[in-house]
Amino acid sequence: MENPRSQTKVAITYGVMFGLAAAAIMLIFYFMGTDVKSKAPQWINWLLLITFIVLGVKNYRDQDLGGTIAYGKALGTGTLISIFGGIVSGAFTLIFFVWIAPEMTQKIMDMSQQQLMDQGMSEEQIATALDYTKKFMTPTWLFIFSILGTTFIGFLFSLVISIFLKKEENPFNSNNLG
Repeated sequence: MENPRSQTKVAITYGVMFGLAAAAIMLIFYFMGTDVKSKAPQWINWLLLITFIVLGVKNYRDQDLGGTIAYGKALGTGTLISIFGGIVSGAFTLIFFVWIAPEMTQKIMDMSQQQLMDQGMSEEQIATALDYTKKFMTPTWLFIFSILGTTFIGFLFSLVISIFLKKEENPFNSNNLG
């Protein structure tokens, strides 16, 4: 039997696959001209993240750990997949907003302004809110928020996914007796 892969190696593999899939989804929706307000890309990214966490943890459990995995190990693997996926999708987000679609920042700012106006805020309140929003629309903050957001939501998904994918070793297994 060959040496099992490390948890980190599995997480990098599935995280990178998720990050690349998320980048492809972002490009598809951008070139389709999807409205900035649309939640469809976010929902699809979450579905992709869940899929890659499930596939990664299941693969690690079955191929590298002999079919068993503790809840904590499954949770850790899912969270690591999310971290690496967040790094890849964050890097792509940076590329997207700087070189592919720099106009998106202004579209998001315009949408934010309209939402604030619809809420009945004063012009002074709107200006303050938009100044604050603009500070966080820089490439560096977009990259950081992508990593943190993907890691956080992936951790939450992993909390639940790990319940279903954990398989504890049977303590009465004949290999463990005397």
